[in-house]
Parts: sequence; C-alpha cells; structure tokens
Amino acid sequence: MSDLHFLGLGGTDEVGASSYLYLLTEGNLLIDAGARPGSIGEAALPQLDLLTNNPPAAMVLTHAHLDHVGALPVVIRRFPNLRIYCTEATARIALLVLGDTLKVSTMQGQPLFSAGEMKRTLERLRPVPYFTRVSDHGFAFTLFPSGHLLGAASVLIESGGHSVFHTGDVSNVATPVVDAAWLPAAVTPVDAVVSESTYGDTLLPARKEQVRTFVTAIAETLRGGGRVLIPSFALGRAQEITQILQTAMAGGLLPQVPIHLDGLTRGITEAYEEMLPLLPEALQNRSKVSKQRPFLAGTVNLVRDRRERESILASDRPAVVIASSGMLHAGASPQYARAWLPHAENALFVVGYQDAESPGRRLLELQQGGEVMLPDGKGSFEPIPAYSRVERFYLSAHADRGGLLAMIARYQPGKVILTHGEVRARTNMAGYLNTKQDVSLPKAGEVVALQDSGKRRGSFISAAPKKLEALKERHARTTVSVRYDPETHQLAVQLPAQLDSALFGEGEYTLEVLRGKLTRIKLKEQDIDTVKDLGADQELAASDPLS
Repeated sequence: MSDLHFLGLGGTDEVGASSYLYLLTEGNLLIDAGARPGSIGEAALPQLDLLTNNPPAAMVLTHAHLDHVGALPVVIRRFPNLRIYCTEATARIALLVLGDTLKVSTMQGQPLFSAGEMKRTLERLRPVPYFTRVSDHGFAFTLFPSGHLLGAASVLIESGGHSVFHTGDVSNVATPVVDAAWLPAAVTPVDAVVSESTYGDTLLPARKEQVRTFVTAIAETLRGGGRVLIPSFALGRAQEITQILQTAMAGGLLPQVPIHLDGLTRGITEAYEEMLPLLPEALQNRSKVSKQRPFLAGTVNLVRDRRERESILASDRPAVVIASSGMLHAGASPQYARAWLPHAENALFVVGYQDAESPGRRLLELQQGGEVMLPDGKGSFEPIPAYSRVERFYLSAHADRGGLLAMIARYQPGKVILTHGEVRARTNMAGYLNTKQDVSLPKAGEVVALQDSGKRRGSFISAAPKKLEALKERHARTTVSVRYDPETHQLAVQLPAQLDSALFGEGEYTLEVLRGKLTRIKLKEQDIDTVKDLGADQELAASDPLS
C-alpha cells in the first residue's frame, strides 16, 4: 500500500478549488478541478503546476458545481488528450457551469480559459453510468450516487489489490430533486476513505422541521407586504427551493405570489426540466399525474433580461426571488440585496453554505441595521444597510458530522483523510475519528500515504484498573447542576468543586446532548497526550467547541 498516495491540489483545508490527485501503482487519477468562488484569475485555481511532474492518466468529475469543475479547461490545456469520466447529468450540467464561468471571468477582465478551450474540454467528457466499473487505465474505479446534486458521485478506486473510497460532496438526506447517497447494505471494508468535511463540526437540524420554519418565515414576510430574496446556488438548491414553494402554495401555506428565477438559476432550471428522466422517481410521477412541468409551472417566472429585473426591483408587490450566487459573491442576487436589504418589511433568507470570506457570511454575522459590503456589479464593493429580516435555514446538500461518521463507519477504513472543510470543521470531525482511524488533515500540496500508519490518538488514562473504577464510581455519584438561560439560549453546567482534576482539568468545555442524555463533554484545548477516553457516556477529547 506504500505506493498509493494522495495529493490535494486545492479544496483540502478550504471549500473551493477542489482538485485531488491519486498517485497509484498503475498511473495517476485526477479527481475534479474546481475554482474558488469569489476569486478571479490565477487566485481562483488549484495548484495545477503540481501536475507537471505527476501527469494524470485519467480524470473523474464527481459533480458539476463550480468549485469542482471551474478549472477543468485549464487542465485540458495542459493535457489535451486526457479522458474525463462523469455521469450523464454531470456532463450536461458542466456545459452550463463552464459557460457561465467563461462569461463572468471575461466580464471581470481575467478569463480562465477561452471558448475554444471550453469546447475541447466538453469533447473530452466520457459519461459512464453509476455502478459501472471502469478499468481501462490499469487501476479501476466505480461511480456511486452521492446525493448532494443531480449526477453527483462518490468514487471507489482500486489499485494494486487495495481500495480507496473518495466521498466527493455527499448527502445522506433525500430532497425533492435528488435521492440520498447510496451506501452498501453491509459493512464493506476499504483501506482508506477520503471524505469531505464541510459540516464536520455541525449536527444539522432535521430537514423536515427546517422546511416548515422556512415556509412559515416566507409566509410572514409576504403577508406583511414584503419581498423575499433567497440567494441560492443555481445547481440543485434553486430547483429544490422552487419545489418547496410550489408545494406550499398548492397547500395554501403560502399566498400565490410570483416566484422569479434570476441569474444562472434560469438556464440550470430549464436544463433540469429536460433531464426529468434522471430526477427522482417521485418527482417524475408527480409531473406525469399533474401534467405540469416539474419546475416552470404556476407562478414561477424566468427573469429574461435587465429590463424585467429592473421592473421587479421597482415593484412594491410581494414576491419571491431565487437568484444566484448563493453566497452573494456576484451574479444577480447582490443586485436584489442592495435594493431590498435597507427595508425592514423585506427578508433575505440564506439556505446554503457560506464560506468564511463571503458577503453572505458577513451578512449573517451582522446585527440588524449594520452595514454589509456587497458587490456593485462594477468590480467594487459598496456598504449596504441591512434593516430587513435576515435568517439562515439549514437546507444543506452536505451530510453533517453524524452523517459523515456513519458513512465512514460503513467502509471501516484504517486511514481517513479529511478534505473540503474549514479548519474548525476538519479538526472537530477528526476528534471523533482519531481513536479508531489514522486521520490526516493535509494542506494543499502535501503528499499523504493512503496507508494506515497504526497511530491512534486519545490514550487511555494511565491508572490501575481498580483505581480507575473507583474514580469513575465516585464521579457517578456526584451531582452536576444544569441551568438553561432562555434569554441567551445557553446551557450552564456547574461541576462540583471536589471533581477530580485527573478527569476534568481547567479550561472551556462544550457539551453534546442527545435525546436528553449527556453523551460527550469536550474540552476546547488540551495536550493530546492527556486526552482521556471515558467510554460511551462521557468522552473527553481534544476538539474545538461545537457550533
């Protein structure tokens, strides 16, 4: 296994510019080549120069989001004969995403590639069905449904008698527009798992409850005479939101107001209509029974030009706008935000991931009435007062920490590499894995062996068994005071003074409560050699605080 290595070109300790190279016995496999949303020119690209000394024999696209395909023509410029494998839906959507990337980067004055390079790239795409083993390059790989997005895939890689499971972006929850990720019925051991960790520090609320509160919030705004802006990822999320709103209007939960789709959401939604046979069976059946188009029906309207957009902005009638980009980096959504945020009767609802530097994240961190810097459409930013209602709803297309841990457990790997997450998310998730797996958190450009080194973190308490049992029994009889503050929504836990410091030293702790039972006590900072494993009901591990 020592001949198998992982090299992240981008998207390791960040969400953006995802590109991963597998150095295999038979040749190299490149997975994805994305761009960084919000960056322009070379700053948007992964470290593609690393491919010079490690040329890929083949390439796989896991899905067609910008942060996974935006740099694809730049790769083909270097390797014009490279075969690129993906699902049929990914191939069709990649055309739209690359076209939009070319348009936006050209407007910014720093195009990443030319129209000719994009055309040659699309000609290199080789659609393959899910569950089909491809072995044309010495090594072998198989694509499995990963949820997340129409056509999205995880990749099982086989090389030299060993196997690696690359999750790609994955979701274990079904939505109206994509089924949940496929998992093997029984535990299927692999040598290593390379997993995304976008929400590695988060336990997301139940989607059904989030949808209910989301619809209620929209209804309150519309019935109060306001307008609702939903900045949305054009791919998948916009179509899901459209379905949610149409269903709510049909059931009388929302008033019948216009639903405007603007920006890249227009072309993507039209493409989804054409790909109805690839969408979930329930959506296909509903469309057949109702004899209506699945998305562009009822009050849904495509904003075709600037004049129509200006008319919507000038109107004071209640309406909902779903517009790209989802993080307010660029596109149509900042234009609506600049016009509507200053007015208290309106609302802006965030429904997806916001990276650390995005205007969307800054807006969420604001107090009502503060100012947020938004793109002005001319390459600069301007301060906009935010008096409207701003809320976040977790309708993520990524699995949370619990979903990721359950998926990794199904493959029982000795080695785990965490990617596609900010520092806190990766570190927190590693704290739940590193007593059972050898976990790596590589930086971009760092080569990591896809081999279990046998190293484990979290040593047991160095005490005689009888002494340890007596200590734990004494603690079990100790009363712990718990108080909830309804004003700040904080849970205060008062540990007794006589609690033995061998188990609980000084520091800041966070708690995890599951169904009313304290399941974990986690310390913010502690030397890793002193981390204590206290069993199923109490575990003390080095970790950042839970969000």
